[in-house]
Amino acid sequence: MRDRLSHLQQEQTDSEGFSTVELDNLSEHEGAAAAAAGFHHEQELDGVLQEAQQIRLEIQQIQNDICELKDVNYQTLNKTSHLNAIKRDSNAIGADVKHRGESVLQRLHMMNTLRGEIEAQRGSSDPTARIARTQYQCLSNALREVMFSYNDTEMSHREACKRQIQRQMEVVGREVSEEELGEMMESGEWNVFSHQLEGKTARSAFLQIESRHKELLELEKRIEGIQELFRDVAMLTEEQGAAVENIQKIVQNTEVTLQEAVVQLDEATKSDKNNPLKKMFCGCFPCYQN
Repeated sequence: MRDRLSHLQQEQTDSEGFSTVELDNLSEHEGAAAAAAGFHHEQELDGVLQEAQQIRLEIQQIQNDICELKDVNYQTLNKTSHLNAIKRDSNAIGADVKHRGESVLQRLHMMNTLRGEIEAQRGSSDPTARIARTQYQCLSNALREVMFSYNDTEMSHREACKRQIQRQMEVVGREVSEEELGEMMESGEWNVFSHQLEGKTARSAFLQIESRHKELLELEKRIEGIQELFRDVAMLTEEQGAAVENIQKIVQNTEVTLQEAVVQLDEATKSDKNNPLKKMFCGCFPCYQN
C-alpha cells in the first residue's frame, strides 16, 4: 500500500498536466539556461571593456607618435646635435600613425556593430549595450581629437618650412612673396638662380632651401596618403553629432513628460484634499496628535 501511495505521489500532476518530476526537470533546465545566458552576458561585457582598453592604449600610442614627430621636426629644422640620435624619421612616424588610426577606426566600427546586435536582441537598455555605446562615443571623440592633433602638427611643420625657405631666400638676396614661393614650390625650380650664388653662406642657404623643399614634398605625400582616414574620422564625428541630437531630443521629451506628470500629481493632490468624504471622515475621527 505504501509503495502504491509513493508511486501515486510521484505521478501526481498539476492543473496543466505536468508531473512533479517533469516540473522539477523543467525548472532545473530553465535555471541552467538562465545561468548560461547570464555567464554569456558577463563574457560579452568583459569583452567590450577589454576591447575598449586596448583601443584606448592604441590612441595613446598615436599621441606618443605625435609627440615624437614634433621633436623630430624641431631637430630637423634647427639642425641640433641630437639629429643623429633620431630612431625614426617623419615618414616612418607618419606611416605608424596612419596604420594605428586605421586599425582603431576598424575596431570602433566592430564595437558599434556589436552594440547594434545586442540592442536588437535585448533592447537599448541592456547594460552591455549601454556600456558599448558609451565607450564607442568616448573613444570616437578621442580618435578625432588625436587625428586633429596630428594634422595640426603636420601643418605647423609645413608653415615652419615655408618660413625657413623665405629666410634663406633673403640670405641669397632674393625676396619672394607668398604667391611666388608657392609657384617655386610647385615647380621645384630652385636652381634658376643657383648659378648666381657666390660665397659659402649663399650656397649653404641654397642647400637649406632644397632640403626644406624635399621635406615639404614628403609632407604633402604623407597628408595625401592619410586623407581617406581623415574623411572616415570626420564621418564618424558626424554620426556622433546625430546621435547626440537624438539623445537631446529624448531628454527633452522626457522632461516634458515629467513636467506633465508633476502637474497631474498636483491636481490629484488638490482633488484629494477637497474630497467631502475624507473631510467627513476626518471630522468624525480627528487625527491623532501627540
